[in-house]
Amino acid sequence: MKNIPTWAIVMIGLVFNISSALVTHFFIEEKNEKLSALNMRATENSNQIELLWSQMEAIEQKRDTLLLLTQQGEIKPSLIPVLSSIFAGYLQRKLSITELNDFQFVNKEINQYQHLIREQIDQRFLTNLDYKEREGIYKKSISSLRNWSIFLQMIGLSLILARDLSRKS
Repeated sequence: MKNIPTWAIVMIGLVFNISSALVTHFFIEEKNEKLSALNMRATENSNQIELLWSQMEAIEQKRDTLLLLTQQGEIKPSLIPVLSSIFAGYLQRKLSITELNDFQFVNKEINQYQHLIREQIDQRFLTNLDYKEREGIYKKSISSLRNWSIFLQMIGLSLILARDLSRKS
């Protein structure tokens, strides 16, 4: 160690410190940005799942209302346009008077609609699980990079401090 010039040891220490700063700035920041984008997509997905569940509940309430109306007999003609437009918002088509009076038919249409919503919810849920898995991978990678960065910094500072120790000797 006595044959190595002090300036070379300090230079190596500086290289380690600069390497640490570069790892932190480029690699860790890039991973943090990806992690942030991933979290934003997962949150957006969760919000969409909540909206889809709201649609499920809303159409279920409409079904209950229609059941009550059909149990009282044939639906009043004045309610047909209102009910038809309400169900059109969910089923993507207007229902005729005979279709609205046939509860079994409307029930089948609602069940199909709810099945599609459940499939969308399932797909979004599985996507969120994938996001959580990727989030864990990013966090592990970030932790590893931080540890390496701290290690490089410690070695660099030790080598720089060695200059001061060599002067005292």
